[in-house]
Amino acid sequence: MKAQITALVALAVLAASPASAIERLQTATRSCAEIQSFVRANRAVILQYPAAWSSAGLLYERAVANSDVCLGNGFGEQSYVPSRDKRNCAIWICASSTDLRP
Repeated sequence: MKAQITALVALAVLAASPASAIERLQTATRSCAEIQSFVRANRAVILQYPAAWSSAGLLYERAVANSDVCLGNGFGEQSYVPSRDKRNCAIWICASSTDLRP
């Protein structure tokens, strides 16, 4: 559920951002190091990966190189996506500073 909400937020952010192309990358065919390097080189990337709970579902995440790429009052937060060589490849995503945290 959290991943679906994150995907919807990422799409909303993309719709509100300037019309610049953003690179896309499928994580299942790349090593974790390749994914992290690609994100650093492109500053912001849409990652596509298979849902853990469904063999037919795909999830999307907007990965960023650092907090400077986050729009507005957002900040960088660590998240994880599956890669070819790791179940949990560490990436950075943007989180809203208005999110309520427990």
